[in-house]
Amino acid sequence: MPTTPPDDPGGRAVVLSAHPDDEVLTIGAWLATHADRDLRFVTATDGEASHPDSPSMTPSELARRRPRELLAALRALGIPNPQVQRLGLPDGALAGHRDELVELLGPVVGDAELVLAPFEADGHPDHDVLGDVALELCGAAGVVLWRFPIWTWTWTTPADQPWLAGARRLDCTAAARGRKRRAVRAFTTQVRAISDDPRDAAVVSEALLNHALLAPEVVLT
Repeated sequence: MPTTPPDDPGGRAVVLSAHPDDEVLTIGAWLATHADRDLRFVTATDGEASHPDSPSMTPSELARRRPRELLAALRALGIPNPQVQRLGLPDGALAGHRDELVELLGPVVGDAELVLAPFEADGHPDHDVLGDVALELCGAAGVVLWRFPIWTWTWTTPADQPWLAGARRLDCTAAARGRKRRAVRAFTTQVRAISDDPRDAAVVSEALLNHALLAPEVVLT
């Protein structure tokens, strides 16, 4: 994988996520390194479908908890007053709301110098449609786009990853990686079991968590 970081145009960076935690798991250390930059965050859903069969937490409660977890995580990264726009679209069903994504995100993308969004072939349907919309909008607006893989690290093997030829590692300090570790712990409904019931198991797998905390941060350009 090339070690040269991607070209950064500077200025406002807009971070698009399908669910609250996508951005911190993937580029949290980079965000911590750039905490004094003009950063804007957009979450397409509130992540209310992470535990559909939970006996102890309803989707409504998750929809309240997960955005608060994101704010706590961003503050742990060193961003004192995170600017987060919640679109409130249904978790797990973004493919049926593509037109709304295009309409809602068009002005946001057009006001950015750099956009970071999920990889459009990540393997999760919400990530894929949001990434595809980001590709379309950034291409039309001439805005630099960095795409971050999320689940694809755990769902594929190297033989399935020809896209790595276009990958770039992000520069992150050791201190920033430490802040990322603290930030990830803020997602209590995702990285830890909600209860002892198997239906409340942690959503973020051990493999994904280890990757998030130990592997270099990578974007596709």
